[in-house]
Amino acid sequence: METSGASPSDGPSALRMIVLAGETRGKTDGLVRRFAQSHRSLIPIAGQPMIAHVLRVASDHPHVASLAICIEREAFGPVWDVLTRLPGRGSIALVPAREELADSVRDAAIGWSGPLIVTTADHAMLSTDAIDAVVDALGRADVAVALAPRLNVEAVHSAAPRRFLSFRDGDYAPCDLYGIAGPTALRAVEVFRGGSLDGVSARIRRATGLIGLLLVRCRLLTVLGATAMASRHLGLRLSAVVLSDGSQAIDVNDDRSYAVVRDLLDRRSASAVELERRALSRADRRRAVAG
Repeated sequence: METSGASPSDGPSALRMIVLAGETRGKTDGLVRRFAQSHRSLIPIAGQPMIAHVLRVASDHPHVASLAICIEREAFGPVWDVLTRLPGRGSIALVPAREELADSVRDAAIGWSGPLIVTTADHAMLSTDAIDAVVDALGRADVAVALAPRLNVEAVHSAAPRRFLSFRDGDYAPCDLYGIAGPTALRAVEVFRGGSLDGVSARIRRATGLIGLLLVRCRLLTVLGATAMASRHLGLRLSAVVLSDGSQAIDVNDDRSYAVVRDLLDRRSASAVELERRALSRADRRRAVAG
């Protein structure tokens, strides 16, 4: 299912965002059972299906000219319903999810010659600033990987999930947000072959080799050192993008993280309402003075 529209020729900054929304075969998802949904991405949170939060940020971003959502065919209908409620802009494709994440990304990249941003449908906290930081890194790298420091993640919410990579210069959480400069850098997705996004050790080994994995486990590499080793091992220029917003490392994968993200989204919504109220109040005062 696809609509046509913008292409890379629209400008050097045009992006395709790939949203991975497929279910892991043979894996029992407690959240899916709890909400009686076919896919985690369709679970309601803060008044919308989870994937809607990701797609809205993507559709509002000025440089995202194309969206590709990887999900099983039986979920095409519900996801299309979400898409119809968003501003119509650029191209949209629903791509059948493959068993291997690497294959899903490759399929979703077909026909696009510009830069790619890859994220997951459970990244409901995704922000425009995070996308911008990854895009900026692609100006000097083939692949960009977003991370957030432990202190920043723990400062966001007292019950924030803890999933960190330990380096010599500190602990960092992966943000499930990646940038790929173009088709020639797509071979980097082979890091994910044979495992899920949560298979951190396997990914590090594929990116840096066995020695790199051992050095990381022993905290003998800094983030910069690990990135340099991965660059040499993969034959690509990698960049670690350290985000100050710790919420970007918090996605939804269980009851605890669901509650955390729900609270954060409610706070974000309340903050937006308060800002709008203050802006209207200031406008009213200006009109009163002018009158």
